[in-house]
Amino acid sequence: MEKNNKQNKSVTIANIVSIVGLVLLLVFTYIGNSYMSGGEIGVDLFFSIIITAFAAFLLWLMIKAKGAENRVKMWKKVEYGTLGLYVLLAIPVSLFGGINHFFAVNGNKEQIKTYAQNDLQKISRMFETYEDFERTALNATIAGLENAIALNQVRDESLNEFMEENKISPTQEGVESFTKIQNSNLLGDGYKEQKDFYLKKISEIEESVNSWSMMTVPLKAKEIEEVAQKAGEELTKRSENAKLPNIGSDMFGRHTLTGENQSREYTVEGGIQGLEFRKALRQAEGFSPMAVVLVLLIHVLILFNYIMAYRTDKTDIGGGLLAPDGGYILG
Repeated sequence: MEKNNKQNKSVTIANIVSIVGLVLLLVFTYIGNSYMSGGEIGVDLFFSIIITAFAAFLLWLMIKAKGAENRVKMWKKVEYGTLGLYVLLAIPVSLFGGINHFFAVNGNKEQIKTYAQNDLQKISRMFETYEDFERTALNATIAGLENAIALNQVRDESLNEFMEENKISPTQEGVESFTKIQNSNLLGDGYKEQKDFYLKKISEIEESVNSWSMMTVPLKAKEIEEVAQKAGEELTKRSENAKLPNIGSDMFGRHTLTGENQSREYTVEGGIQGLEFRKALRQAEGFSPMAVVLVLLIHVLILFNYIMAYRTDKTDIGGGLLAPDGGYILG
């Protein structure tokens, strides 16, 4: 009874050890895949679960084959064939399915951090570009309106319609009122709140990257692109909604609207495709001996249950030597 209790206890410990190995395989494969994909959580989970489930299935099959009580020869072939498949396929797949990439990224993390800083600076500069352009555009429109309302100046129909639609009286007070409205829309409290929101996001991402939280870094890489995209779209919309026409003179000396409304599309320098941090995570290269050591350790833990598993002491009938009395010597 004591022997059976010890055996049951050892099996329970072996189960726990193998579960720890499978959990480590799942976690490191997930993180490695997240670096390779740049933070695509669904894809990363799918591949890490598939690789871990494959290793768990082979482990289960080896244990089942090792303890089979009938057709022992066949099950031995299954056992050793599965073990060979595990060594030849499961171990390399886990190594190159994310774990080696995990070490490749972390081995170059200081260089990769600089890409994140560059990308975040590009987003910040986009707000500076917006403010410079919109201030210049607003000043140009205001200067044109002030010239148009000066004494004895003639305005054509298009300019008069624009002024009527925007309730701009042909006086200095009317121009100043229009200036305040446009300045508020473009650079007022609404814009400042928007800018502060994105600057806070930038600061949070920078802090996370600098601290190098392994689980969140790939998500921050994806977030940088999302923040850049969304901020650019919102700034573009704000610019397009402004009413800042160019005002000049026609061939008759009348003040008129010239060209299209002053607005522009905003994006980070080089476009979203020019952002480097997420790309650097995906394209990190290198082969790490530490990755091999970790993979081997993980799989030793996983296989510990197989190593400690019960092996039948039975043999197939007909598997022994022929005895003098016509029977078989088993063994």
